[in-house]
Amino acid sequence: MTFDILLFDLDGTLYDQANGYEDHIHSNIFKYMVQATGGKFDQISTIQEAKYYWQPIFRKYNLTKRGLLGEGYVFDGVDYDKFIRQGAPLFIQEDPELRVFLKSLPQKRKLIFTNAPEESATEILNLLGVADLFEAVLGTEFLQNRVCKPEREAFDRVLSYLGISESECNRVCYFEDSFKNLVAGKELGFATVFVSSTTLASEGRSADELSQFDAVVHGKVGMNLKETLPSLWM
Repeated sequence: MTFDILLFDLDGTLYDQANGYEDHIHSNIFKYMVQATGGKFDQISTIQEAKYYWQPIFRKYNLTKRGLLGEGYVFDGVDYDKFIRQGAPLFIQEDPELRVFLKSLPQKRKLIFTNAPEESATEILNLLGVADLFEAVLGTEFLQNRVCKPEREAFDRVLSYLGISESECNRVCYFEDSFKNLVAGKELGFATVFVSSTTLASEGRSADELSQFDAVVHGKVGMNLKETLPSLWM
């Protein structure tokens, strides 16, 4: 199989989730829910209460911001994004090995597909030193804060942007650390690369289920894919 479009998740895929930034984001979410005032936020006064209200929201909506809005919480979305995603430079640094890997791939179309805001995603790509290697960042603005991975409509919007039909999905290789998101891509016909991390267990899945994907790597994408998926370089 050969591909001419590469679709990358961001968090936990281009950088190792173990660096602590994703845990930092979750901590900021709970702090925000405690500090916010008015309406439904007034029922939350501790981090534990924030976690209690957050869990069913995230299970239902797959994205906290969208879930809070859907459940009637009133807040400034821009301020929310800046608050929860702040602090990236403390965890993410330039990654020359990642740049070498991305530049080695012959495909001209490389894109980021993320449930994160475009501004934050672009900051992270700049910190990693690879922002110039991507055609576009397709994030929450692109998805209009209305849908998100793994929903089919989110993927349909990406296909529309790419200018391909569902029958052409075999042209795409999709890199992702979320099991449920990658399964959604696989069902469309994408080739799939799973980036293994603690996300697997947090989604209630196991390593025994990973054989359905075309390749599995640990921590982040890199040159080790030459051994497990050499067709990327064809």
